[in-house]
Amino acid sequence: MSPVPKQRPARSVALSETGAKPAAKAPRKRRSASGGERHRRIAEAAYYRAERRGFAGGDPVNDWLEAESEIDHNQATGSRRKA
Repeated sequence: MSPVPKQRPARSVALSETGAKPAAKAPRKRRSASGGERHRRIAEAAYYRAERRGFAGGDPVNDWLEAESEIDHNQATGSRRKA
């Protein structure tokens, strides 16, 4: 009777034969707001900017652009501070 060669565990054989590697956990990504949610946040922040100055003077377009910049920055850094 000839000796039987040792066999590797089934998982090791399957991985080495296919060349596949065990799946690694993917790094978590920050979820970005949908287009509609981003628009809502910018509109709200622009409104609060105008409210703080009593809706007098100022430029609504400038309020919007500053709010947009703030919201985008907060999204990139993970901050949730309101305008």
